[in-house]
Amino acid sequence: MKDLIQIDGEEKTMHTLANLYQKVWGLKDHQSIYKNFLKHTTYEGYKGLAAENREGEIIGFAYGYTSLPGQYYNSLLIREFRSEEKEKWFCNCFEFVELLVDPLYRKQGYGRMLASHLLEGINHKTAILTTQANNHAAQHLYRQLGWQVIKEPFFPNEPSEPFVIMGKERTEHS
Repeated sequence: MKDLIQIDGEEKTMHTLANLYQKVWGLKDHQSIYKNFLKHTTYEGYKGLAAENREGEIIGFAYGYTSLPGQYYNSLLIREFRSEEKEKWFCNCFEFVELLVDPLYRKQGYGRMLASHLLEGINHKTAILTTQANNHAAQHLYRQLGWQVIKEPFFPNEPSEPFVIMGKERTEHS
């Protein structure tokens, strides 16, 4: 297993991430995926990591940023909470946007490594993410890393499969 690398917004790297995302999700619109990934690198608090295999190929990545009003997903998430919950979860929050590992490299610790290291050095009070309600493997991983389900079901779009919203509060040790 190789070390993690920082995602820096470099064009070639961003195209590689978009290609991997397309491959895993079976999507066709490379250009809009690429543009979204690139746009997210400009968001406040952005942090991105990629895992490489022994040959130096990117086989997984994770990224997130400070969750702020006006961002697309922040707007979807925040409407799901009462005002006291909004204050707790969205005041000084890191939005864990994406964790993706090539299926050929799953169950080898890459997802755990990416998810763990992404939050290192983050000074936000909370972190929040979403995953599909039926993605039990992802939920299991996140629970092992200290995340909890804070809202279910969550439907980001209509029609949509159900998702769960998971949160993690920063402790003295994290």
